[in-house]
Amino acid sequence: MKKTRRIILCAFFLFFIAQQAQASIVLKVLAVNPSKEQEQKASVKVYLPKETKPEEIINKDDFEAAYDTQQGSYYVFGEYNLKPGEVKEINIELKDIWVISESEIETLRMETDKIAKMVKNTEFSDRMDFLKNSIEAKLAQVSEGQKNSPANAERHISEYRDNLKVLDSVKADLVLARSLLAQVKTLPTVMIWRLIVAIIIFLGVLGAGFYIIWQKQVKLAGEDTFYVPKEESDKEEAVKPEK
Repeated sequence: MKKTRRIILCAFFLFFIAQQAQASIVLKVLAVNPSKEQEQKASVKVYLPKETKPEEIINKDDFEAAYDTQQGSYYVFGEYNLKPGEVKEINIELKDIWVISESEIETLRMETDKIAKMVKNTEFSDRMDFLKNSIEAKLAQVSEGQKNSPANAERHISEYRDNLKVLDSVKADLVLARSLLAQVKTLPTVMIWRLIVAIIIFLGVLGAGFYIIWQKQVKLAGEDTFYVPKEESDKEEAVKPEK
């Protein structure tokens, strides 16, 4: 049992020094029989990176794949009868999914440029310029880092996970940028409502003014009604011809 454990540890160590090959990653696993005299059965179990799905395993030699619910990742396993001192190399080839596509980076960059142009010459332009510079710097960091990706599989995957965190930060900045754009788009509506309210107030004041003027005119018209003195009225009755 002790010798079998040594075989598993040897395979596990070599998993971390696997090399990257073009658009795939090759994990090299060694199963070793340390005994110089006896044939032994080597039980090998290797956990794959958590992002790996079965369809992304290009070649797993004669290993079987299974999922560990506790670890939350897939693993491959197999058994080999090894002759005394035999060393067996098993290659596990995986699709290199630990890369952020340039098209995704370019899409984020183009959206940032578009928002910056739409927010230009508004009260939010300075804040948008700051966000744009931050986003472009982070995207350049991801893009340049991937061009010089290390050959070591462990570091390659680790850098990918770090890049995902940077990308999440970019997306958070874009959310703020979109909120600025939304505020810019709502400004015309606010101005229209302000104009409508101003017109209503103006018409109200104008109507009140007309009403006051009309009341004054009615009052003056009542005071200026024609009045005939009593003496003149009696004279008119006196000169009326008799029937």
